[in-house]
Amino acid sequence: MWKYATVLIVTGNVWLMACAPAAKPRISPSTITPPAATANGNGGSSGHQLSYWQNLAARQPSQAWPSAAEDCAIIYDPVNRALVLFGGKDDADSNRAETWAFSLTTGQWQNLTGDHQQPPPSEDHTAIYDPLSHRMLLYGGENGPTSNALWSLDLRTQRWRNLTDSTAPRREDHTAIYDSRGRRMIIFGGRDNERYNLAEVWALDLDPASPTFEKWSNLTFAQKYNPGRVDHVAVFDSVKNRMVIFGGWDKEQKEYLGDTWGFSLVDNRWYKIKTKHSRPPRRRHAVMVLDGRRNWAILCGGFGEEGYLNDVWAFDLTDDVWINLTPGPQPRIDHQAVFDPVAGRLLLYGGDARLRTKFHDLWELRVTPQFSPEILQEAKRR
Repeated sequence: MWKYATVLIVTGNVWLMACAPAAKPRISPSTITPPAATANGNGGSSGHQLSYWQNLAARQPSQAWPSAAEDCAIIYDPVNRALVLFGGKDDADSNRAETWAFSLTTGQWQNLTGDHQQPPPSEDHTAIYDPLSHRMLLYGGENGPTSNALWSLDLRTQRWRNLTDSTAPRREDHTAIYDSRGRRMIIFGGRDNERYNLAEVWALDLDPASPTFEKWSNLTFAQKYNPGRVDHVAVFDSVKNRMVIFGGWDKEQKEYLGDTWGFSLVDNRWYKIKTKHSRPPRRRHAVMVLDGRRNWAILCGGFGEEGYLNDVWAFDLTDDVWINLTPGPQPRIDHQAVFDPVAGRLLLYGGDARLRTKFHDLWELRVTPQFSPEILQEAKRR
């Protein structure tokens, strides 16, 4: 059973979505006027909004709230209907080692940090939810040297266990997904203290009945395409049995990336996805989550050639087409997001824009269910 402390829930600031240039970061959410729909709004016709944002909660001085807001790792716990967060940087840019849960039922944060064994302070790590064992898996990151640590949080007992294997690669600024078909965690890209633009793909077996349970394997082999990068985003496409990645940073060339790739989990091969019509600008430090109801990968925020970004895009995994849902909350980087399948919404937490403090807020994105197929097809054509 989860137990929670009291926190104020702030509602309001409903954002009607319309196409707009990337906003500048030095503004407050409370001062932004929701943009009106235009002929270009969300890629739809005049007067149509495909989605809207709402501010669910903002930190209050006297309330319990995670001290970290940048470079955390968050998962969605479907059993307890909660977000679970570990690590990241606080307002003083210090790495934290705290575990928090936010109940989507009560709207309250609880500090789960105890006096038992737990991961050390970290940033730039990744986390996934393992539905087979009802646990959070935390991998990699750094607190100085790049780590290959693997930790498991039992979401029933709220106890951490160290699963670190010396054969595992060291990674930060990478991505991790849960492959529901293969019952494994897949990590891609990132860097360590000596190498960057890594193109390796590794898998961790999560099937308790498997003889290689909780063992790592390298899925990489030489081929023509090498989409190595850092600070990119990724999702698992169960329909086409692939990992889809977007964007990131080419550290060697000092270049923002805006390409979309697929990694087939059938034959472990990369292929570049040739997207039609409009697509997101190049960026790094964004978030992307899977909306399984619509078979969309939803992208938000980051940093690119125009600076801090708050645009929102949906990549239709069925048709391999980008749909513009701009804009989102205040521009930011190093935020975190999950998808809540019960309420059909994206939930976005925290981030940074080099202001006085980091963003200690929680937003939801809902896609309007009433728009017609014609409006959606028009959005895909833009």
